[in-house]
Amino acid sequence: MSKINNLLRRYAEFILRYRLAVLLAILTVTLLLGSRISNLKIDMDPDIWSPQENPYVITTRVVEQVFGGRNVTVIGIVPKTGDIYQPAILAKIQRIQDGIETMPDAIRHNILSLAARKVKHIKGTRDGMEVRAMMDTIPQTPQEIARLKAAVADSPMYLNTLVTPDGKATAIIADFNLPKDDPRYTPLYENIRKIVDPERDAQVDIYMGGGPPALAWFEFHMAKMPLFFGVALLIIMAIQYWSFRSLQGMLLPIFTALLSVIWGLGLMGLLDVHMDGMNTTTPILIMAVAAGHAIQILKRYYEEYHRLSAQANAGSPASVSRAAIIESLAQIGPVMVTAGLIAVITFYSLSTAEISVVRHFGIFAGSGILGALILELTLIPVLRSYLRAPKTHEAENERRVGMLDRLLGRLADLLASGRAIWLLGIGIIFIAVTFAGVTMLHADNSLKRYNSKNSEIRLDDDALNARFAGTASMIFLVEGKEQDSLKDPKVLQGMATLQEFLEKQPYVGKTQSLADLVKRMNRAMHNDDAAYDVIPDKRDLLAQYLFLYSISGDPQDFDNVVDNDYQKAVIWVYLKDDSTAYAEALYQRALPIIQKNFPPSVNVRLGGQVPNVVAVNDSLTRGKFENMAQMALVVFALSTLVLRSFVGGLFVVTPLLLIILANFGLMGWLGVPLDMGTAMTAAMAIGIGADYELYLLFRFREELARTGDVGAATRNSLLTSGKAIVFVALSVAGGYAVLLASDFGFYIRLAVMVITTMLVSAVSALVFLRAMMMLFKPRFVFGKNRELWSNPVPVIEGANK
Repeated sequence: MSKINNLLRRYAEFILRYRLAVLLAILTVTLLLGSRISNLKIDMDPDIWSPQENPYVITTRVVEQVFGGRNVTVIGIVPKTGDIYQPAILAKIQRIQDGIETMPDAIRHNILSLAARKVKHIKGTRDGMEVRAMMDTIPQTPQEIARLKAAVADSPMYLNTLVTPDGKATAIIADFNLPKDDPRYTPLYENIRKIVDPERDAQVDIYMGGGPPALAWFEFHMAKMPLFFGVALLIIMAIQYWSFRSLQGMLLPIFTALLSVIWGLGLMGLLDVHMDGMNTTTPILIMAVAAGHAIQILKRYYEEYHRLSAQANAGSPASVSRAAIIESLAQIGPVMVTAGLIAVITFYSLSTAEISVVRHFGIFAGSGILGALILELTLIPVLRSYLRAPKTHEAENERRVGMLDRLLGRLADLLASGRAIWLLGIGIIFIAVTFAGVTMLHADNSLKRYNSKNSEIRLDDDALNARFAGTASMIFLVEGKEQDSLKDPKVLQGMATLQEFLEKQPYVGKTQSLADLVKRMNRAMHNDDAAYDVIPDKRDLLAQYLFLYSISGDPQDFDNVVDNDYQKAVIWVYLKDDSTAYAEALYQRALPIIQKNFPPSVNVRLGGQVPNVVAVNDSLTRGKFENMAQMALVVFALSTLVLRSFVGGLFVVTPLLLIILANFGLMGWLGVPLDMGTAMTAAMAIGIGADYELYLLFRFREELARTGDVGAATRNSLLTSGKAIVFVALSVAGGYAVLLASDFGFYIRLAVMVITTMLVSAVSALVFLRAMMMLFKPRFVFGKNRELWSNPVPVIEGANK
């Protein structure tokens, strides 16, 4: 290690000699990357989140290309008095229908309401079949309103979707495409509001729900992140001041941290990577980690400054400060580079993940930490050299023994006095108890439940689900092998049977398909006899119905349920709950029905809004374990290489794995599901937790070689690197703690898990790893003659008196 120390010593002398050039270089890079931040965009484009090879996602793409259905929005109109059959209320429906049809992103054949031209009343006559628009014009007279009421009651396909059975509420169901050049939901939601809001008055309550409003609210919360970042900055500054008890000690790490964030954001802008729900919180992570790393090097600077000042021929404060800068970088540089690069490589390993948001998180976090590492090895020494040397009271304040020092000192006494086995036992019991919670862990995701119960989006969603079929949706795609495959009565009977099964399930409010229209035609052609509310057995008769419909109806009326070739059709399923766990379970229950009732020549698969989120959550949660294994392998390999010991690699990675397992167990006990908000905490635990382990291992080995005393090495390493680890963990936890003030469940869950993970990781490094090392005395730390080491009474070093 002495060669590396000497190399870093020469490096420190070099950057101090050319410190102005170093500052100019850093300023240039910062300006270049900072200028790219304006390229960043916030969006929730489903293609960013979705694993493109997932069967649900593939089906959703096919469905979207032919039918739409990814961005279904429900707009409910509820009169405050009376029913919907009032000219003024019906006029509102017409205006909203017309307004949405003019939106460039609207999928016109999926805009349904009583005023939609394709919403028809099918009636049998002596001459055949009569198909008329449900509401050609706004009815004014009692007779016209009575005819509309009768037509709606005679069309069960639209009950609970467009009109409640009691006529007390009506809905407009719309569907949209996202523009490829600006795939955000906020502009779409605002454009819908421009059409809907003018219709709000004392006569009605109007509610909005579905995927686009929920995702737009997600983006609203994302837009608040600068405010949370500012508060997190203040919290981390307070932790820094507590750490150093000086303005210099507080401002240097914070300045470095802010530049690290700028570099990370600038790199994202340079690579044209959009900000998504997962990456909006990453600046807090980068800022906290960068500030934490800066603590390590500045703590070492104060140590070296005190040591060098105590020498007889110390020289002027300025010369001592310069020497302390060089020596602190030489001593802590190797572990800083090692730990930093392991964290960077570990996060970069996520760039192979299936989902782009995970890849972006890995690249963003890794780049930010790499930027922090570069700045800590250049900017902090240079800026420190421009600042005056610490005054006597400043140095004394930084070294003052506080409550944290006493706690760490007590821990050192326990570890060095033979109590390590008890501490290790307590840690194992804690892990075992929390790990038991893994059996209760479940994967689930619900966009609407990320919002608080009293939020506008939740209140609207509850009101709509209480009255209508549901604001969430899933779609079964039915595909034949050739043209007119779906005119086979067996296929339509299979669709009807599947719909009957689905509508008996909880949270399924309604299903719609071509089968409903055919059953209605068959009944209408038999004097509205309920016995004929079935699919006709004969293909010729079915074809005749479709022909008769086309005479008085519009061939485009079926565009939302079947394609022009009758080769692809969809079953729309409206759900009152957008839980991904429920949707997945519902599909699994439906599979036997599908296999039994559809001909072998027909393929039935699932897609749509909720299944697309199922695919995301499945990939994130399944990928979480894969990413965890991948990152753990990277940490193990790099730690083994750096420590030149297989056992050393195990010592670093084993506590991390146990922490993560305990973390999963804790989630199970608390009922916190694996979802998009908690998916990346394991990556943080490994990427940052490895830092904790390495800093302590290197410092303990250094102190053991210097003092030759296990007790002194334990105490000194805990009171230096161990103390810095506490401040790093508090910085990360404190930074994310601001998200607890959010009313957005996505951020709250993420904050809880990050805080828990950071604190458990720090305790594990300080206690669990220390106890393991004291019990097993690994050769990579204690050397070949490890059995000669004893655990003498701890010694308090002068720096900590």
